[in-house]
Amino acid sequence: ALYALVLTITMTNGDYQDAVVGIFDNQQQCEAAASEQMGVTNCYPVEGIIHADETPAGYDAKF
Repeated sequence: ALYALVLTITMTNGDYQDAVVGIFDNQQQCEAAASEQMGVTNCYPVEGIIHADETPAGYDAKF
């Protein structure tokens, strides 16, 4: 399973925004990259962050 490295950004208004900063082949690679980041990062399985009703970027819909 692929793992996404997610950075949590604190906005000036106090809200939080998550941003995917990398995709890795396994959890160990993701966690190694997370330890190098300067901020709050977490690793999640890619399947867990893409919702079933979302279309991934770069997806070409055929009508």
